[in-house]
Amino acid sequence: MSPRTESSGPPARGGGPLAGIRVVELGQYISGPYAAKLLADLGADVVKVESPEGDPMRRWEGHGAMSPQFAAYNRGKRAVTLDLKTEGGIAALHALARDADVLIENFRPGVATRLGFGPEALHDLNPRIITCSITGFGPTGPYAARPAYDTVISAVGAMYSQVVPADTLRPLGPAFSDLLSGMSAAQAVLAALHAREARGEGEHVEVSMVGSLIDFLTEAASTYLETGQVAGPDSRPRRAQAYACVGADGRAFVIHMSVPEKFWTGLLAVLERPDLADDPRFATREARVRNYDALDAELKAITGRMPRQHWLDRLEAHDIPHGPLNTVADLFDDPQVASMALVEEIPGPDGAPLRVPAPSTVFHASGRPALRAAPRLGEGQADVLAAAAASASTTVASTTTASTTTDERSRA
Repeated sequence: MSPRTESSGPPARGGGPLAGIRVVELGQYISGPYAAKLLADLGADVVKVESPEGDPMRRWEGHGAMSPQFAAYNRGKRAVTLDLKTEGGIAALHALARDADVLIENFRPGVATRLGFGPEALHDLNPRIITCSITGFGPTGPYAARPAYDTVISAVGAMYSQVVPADTLRPLGPAFSDLLSGMSAAQAVLAALHAREARGEGEHVEVSMVGSLIDFLTEAASTYLETGQVAGPDSRPRRAQAYACVGADGRAFVIHMSVPEKFWTGLLAVLERPDLADDPRFATREARVRNYDALDAELKAITGRMPRQHWLDRLEAHDIPHGPLNTVADLFDDPQVASMALVEEIPGPDGAPLRVPAPSTVFHASGRPALRAAPRLGEGQADVLAAAAASASTTVASTTTASTTTDERSRA
């Protein structure tokens, strides 16, 4: 066993824990590409297969060859284009699948099978391959054939009901169901790779976007099923005693008192309001939960008298859980985030330097592969398909030789 390390230095460079694992991704937009991107960050060799027109996200918001959204979900991959509606395209895909460990797709249910690369067909070609299908609502049921986009799934899957107040209803980002199903798919693929070591062959994995949301909303879902209580946007903050405040300079911060009473008494010292301890509305945690809105108003009135940094300094001095409410623009200048080496500069698709978020997980033994920018359309076409064709030819030749030898022995 490797020695435990507390090192906080830069992550070691290496092949990554998935070095040697080959992934074929037939994804577009977010869920499938994000799942494959997570595996690429762990060292897998990911080949992205696109139509000749490319993943529609490449051209989002008027961008030409590559939008920043596409770049975010597709870094570290190689790219080829195949027309999967032609025999030649399917044959090339089969050649890739014969030598792959994983294939990920996020088509509507039944599309992969209809076009000739469903799980059964691929398992016949390569018994060790793990196929992963990401769908909106799963393979069956009244919604299964519907087009599945994040807004629809986040509404059906109750995510919006947990984050959007009823009086300001509107779709809200980020793409919750896309991202969570991508994470679920990557997790499922890793589990299937582990199971393959014992079983000797791969399996088909199904991930649904709506199911991934229910997994994520486990507290709200379980509470309802057990008690009938329906959670809303303020349910969790109320129970957790979490508050958002704004200083006199207009800058926001958060406080999270949770359960320990010491955080409440410490907060009273921060605010210099010991009298609130005797207020029957706030005398116990249960009372503070019931009177959340009243306490929220008190905190906002008090904290609005001094700038944010005044309160952050006092909260830190009294060991109260707190933090600035950062925007994305603030995030990478936050002193803690800046200390964690979570941004890396890599060569962009055009050779110019590109700053990207770095993976947050550090593997001290296997290391992490060097990050690479998302590929241009068809960038790996010649190399990837030539290698796949050569590997397929070798496999066919070996199979033919083995069959001939067996036939000769049976006649002997």
